[in-house]
Amino acid sequence: METRAIKLHARLMMEKTFLLILDDIWDPIDLDLVGIPAPEVHKGGKLILTTRFSNVCLQMTEVTLKVEVLNEEEAWRLFCRSSGEVATLEEMEPVARAITKECAGLPLAIDVVGASLRGKRMIELWNDALNALRRSEPLLRGRIEEKVYNPIKWSYDMLPNECIKSCFLFSCLFPEDFQIDVKTLVRYWLAEGLLEEHHDIEEVMDRGVAIIETLKDCSLLEDVHRSAVKIHDVIRDVSVWISSSLEKECKSLIRSGIGLHKMRKDELFTKSYKRVSFMDNQMRELPDALGECPTISTLLLQRNKMLEEIPEQFLLAFMSLRVLDLSECKSIKSLPPCLDRLVELRAVHLDQCPNLKTLPQVGGLAKLQVLVCSRTRISRLPQGMEKLISLKLLDLSYNRLTDFPVGTIACLTKLEYLDMRGNSELKFIGDISTQLEEILSNERLIDLFIDVDNSACTLETTNTLLNGIKKLKNLELSIGLGGSTKSNSSKQVILKKIHQWAERMEWLFASMNAITFTNCQGLGTMFEKLVANSNEVGCFDTLQILNISGCKDWDCVGVGSNAKFDMLPNLRVIYLVRFTNISCILDFALPLGLKFSRLEHIRVIRCSQLKYLISLGTTILTLEKLEEVLLNYCEQVEELFKFDQNSGFQDTTHVFPNLKRITLKYCPRLRFLSGLNIACPRLEEVEVENCPLLNKFPFTAQNVGTIKKIRGTQKWWDQLEWDGDDIKNKLQPCFTPVTELFFV
Repeated sequence: METRAIKLHARLMMEKTFLLILDDIWDPIDLDLVGIPAPEVHKGGKLILTTRFSNVCLQMTEVTLKVEVLNEEEAWRLFCRSSGEVATLEEMEPVARAITKECAGLPLAIDVVGASLRGKRMIELWNDALNALRRSEPLLRGRIEEKVYNPIKWSYDMLPNECIKSCFLFSCLFPEDFQIDVKTLVRYWLAEGLLEEHHDIEEVMDRGVAIIETLKDCSLLEDVHRSAVKIHDVIRDVSVWISSSLEKECKSLIRSGIGLHKMRKDELFTKSYKRVSFMDNQMRELPDALGECPTISTLLLQRNKMLEEIPEQFLLAFMSLRVLDLSECKSIKSLPPCLDRLVELRAVHLDQCPNLKTLPQVGGLAKLQVLVCSRTRISRLPQGMEKLISLKLLDLSYNRLTDFPVGTIACLTKLEYLDMRGNSELKFIGDISTQLEEILSNERLIDLFIDVDNSACTLETTNTLLNGIKKLKNLELSIGLGGSTKSNSSKQVILKKIHQWAERMEWLFASMNAITFTNCQGLGTMFEKLVANSNEVGCFDTLQILNISGCKDWDCVGVGSNAKFDMLPNLRVIYLVRFTNISCILDFALPLGLKFSRLEHIRVIRCSQLKYLISLGTTILTLEKLEEVLLNYCEQVEELFKFDQNSGFQDTTHVFPNLKRITLKYCPRLRFLSGLNIACPRLEEVEVENCPLLNKFPFTAQNVGTIKKIRGTQKWWDQLEWDGDDIKNKLQPCFTPVTELFFV
């Protein structure tokens, strides 16, 4: 090996330039060890490698290029070349195109399948090949297995351990081209015992995501978006082949997404299946009697939208069942009483069953860890709920629950995740704080999402409540009637139509990342009390997002003395919507002592009395972190930033050093951003609509190289005043005209 490396190195060094291609690399290669000169040694040498493993690319190359599958026309040309002219015959072409489509753009599969049908003129053979591909069976056994399936199976064989292999084979239970929800997939793995059960839900999810990344690195799974993945059709065919015939521990019966109207009785118990999927079919009924299926641990029946009933004897055939998924079975009204006899169940998914009104007794399901029952019509929890001593995740969101089962929830000592959002008829009676304390007494609870009506409720701060909130990783608490407001924050409180405030409201701000006030009255009084207690409680350094919508009485109750320090020192985002009776953001910011030292986003919409956005030069000298300003439908605004005349501002470069995006719409009196010539050295995006008087904008030689996009009407663009024609000429390619709309 050393001799050959020396010879190869010497030969390559003789060339002025060379291109070396290394095909199908499985592990990183030490180039020195095999005699390939490194780029810094031989400047004229270029190296291309192909691999299925992203970690090989990351360790060996500077530039990574994903090789996409062929498009439809490219795939068809390759298939015709492989199969010959017979594919283009009038009788054959529709079947040939369907076969090509089943190969899903994978050149290897297209080439091998096409070659296997070359010269065959019997339409029956072509139809049989198409049916075999649709059933994920290796047609013409031998050649397909050897040339297509086995090379892909090698990627499967190279997975680090049996656990990850078993996790991967779950992906073939879903139909072709299905977007697989990452959270659901990981919950299946947990229920099957493939992930450590002693870890908390977030640790389990982290481990699951790590496994998914491993599978993506091996090109066995593909990204759809952040919360979903998919499996290429041909790779799915291989995984079906593996799980149906090769892997005894994961032997699966897969009938998903093929339009079945009926399930054959003999299919389930003739072989020792572990996983069974009949999801996404057209079944109206299930067999009412089966032989025992003692080995089946996963049964997927979701998305059979016409399925009306689950026969009791059918369900009793699966006494070893760990995963039962009936999600989106939209015609099901109830489940058989025998459900709690399936004592091995770990996960039950019943979400989006809009006709499901009741749940049977569940007291026998002591091993159940995940119960997802969202978007149904159930109004009360099933009997025996308090006996679910292993339950970690409970999703009861968007149902019709009326009574809040605080006592029951407190009995679920291992509960980590509770979602009760969207139960519009759910009511707290009495003190919300006390009842929240009882829920938070679950020591392992880390994720809580809940909506409650605000009638007959009081809000008070207690140390127990504050400590309980602090230990949570994620919280969304919505109090009051109305729509929910979402944010990306991990802890948020949403208050809707609340008009009475308790004396001590610090718990709203302590430990929260976001607070939303929607159509609330008396905010001035509430903030006044907050400031009065500020010396005792200090600042609220966790709050990053403040959203105030529909506040109409700010100046009706005068806020008292201002805070002596910044009460929200880490505030990053301000949303103001229909916040009337303020002429400037500082009207409510100054009493709280806000300095905006970390403010990144300001979004103001329909604030009818707003005269300007922020005044600078007295309490606030700079907005160093500000990245975005959005101002819409503020008809009184004449300028955005008002500088104090006595502040002596000469150079404004340091005032907005990071401002990147400015959006201004329907502000008919807006004349300029500021009376001073302001500088925005990092400006990237500008959008202006229906601001007819705005003829001056901070486009300068300083930011002409950073601006990427400008949107506005042609009329606005033409009337802009410029410091020089060269700036306009340089920015012209960035400008996109929009249709002018009339201001309403």
